[in-house]
Amino acid sequence: MNFPHKNIREEAAKWFLRLQHADYDHPDRTKFEAWLMQSALHQEAYQSVSQTWQDFDSPQKMDTLAQAMQLKKLNQDIKRRSKTKSFAKAASIVALSFCALFGYQSWEHWQQQPLTQVAQTSQVGHIASQYLSDGSHLTLDAHSNVEVIYYRNKRLIKLKQGQAVFDVVKDQDRPFVVESANARITVMGTRFLVNMVDQKTYVAVDHGRVKVQQLDSAGNLAGNAMVLTNGQVAEVKRNKSARKLDRNALNMFAFTKGELVFEDATLNEVAETISRYRSTPVVSNMHQPIGITAVLKIKEIESFIKSLTEVAGVTVKHSATTTELNPINPAPKP
Repeated sequence: MNFPHKNIREEAAKWFLRLQHADYDHPDRTKFEAWLMQSALHQEAYQSVSQTWQDFDSPQKMDTLAQAMQLKKLNQDIKRRSKTKSFAKAASIVALSFCALFGYQSWEHWQQQPLTQVAQTSQVGHIASQYLSDGSHLTLDAHSNVEVIYYRNKRLIKLKQGQAVFDVVKDQDRPFVVESANARITVMGTRFLVNMVDQKTYVAVDHGRVKVQQLDSAGNLAGNAMVLTNGQVAEVKRNKSARKLDRNALNMFAFTKGELVFEDATLNEVAETISRYRSTPVVSNMHQPIGITAVLKIKEIESFIKSLTEVAGVTVKHSATTTELNPINPAPKP
């Protein structure tokens, strides 16, 4: 590729050599980033250097270069000056290729270094809200936990506990990725929710498009990807592909307005959800499936727990450490 300014290409090659042995927190890397963002010509020149070393990063390409040099040497009709000039040019390409062989690995490793890495935790009974460094907005449900890691080529959120709403600023060069224990959600710009409850992951989209993929126990992608759009909800269970649910996505965002909405929820889901707002957690000892559908205000949780004796047919037992939901007629012990 020809550049209008020869010195730009020379600067790009010098940056390769300078950063070859530099530590990843070396001040030169900050200077390099500033130089790279000054002009599209800088980026094109640097990409050309990168492409050059990739082209020569194989024995076949090096053999081809050697054969070409040998043919030139055997051609007696070429003048000595022209032959010397061609050899010098080829030798400079070989030298640059060797630099690229080491530099490419450094570049890849440099791309994988986090720019920012922070943990965000909300307390029991308290919803947390904040803007991230790229302008995206995070709403963290009570008793929830995320880790935010921003790289040069992607934005990664690890949902370790609870539920979160993400209002994502679009960035074509850095996709926004959320990972739970059993799902990966990839977006470019949208507002969506991820909820980890009862060993499942729920994904609800307010607007935009997200891609939902199952993760196996080792954290690797498994199963087929699913795309969700406006108003759609999906559920991902361990070792099972994502499936769409016939639910209203907006109901899942209700906690941000002080309400909880349950649609055919198990008692385990209900207990885990309301425990986010109580200093004493609720534990369900019910094993048979019971679908709970209810709308309640968060401030009315205690009244809702009392009503479960009639709604779900359970007994409520309070202690200093837990509130237990037990069957009215427990099965006899063997």
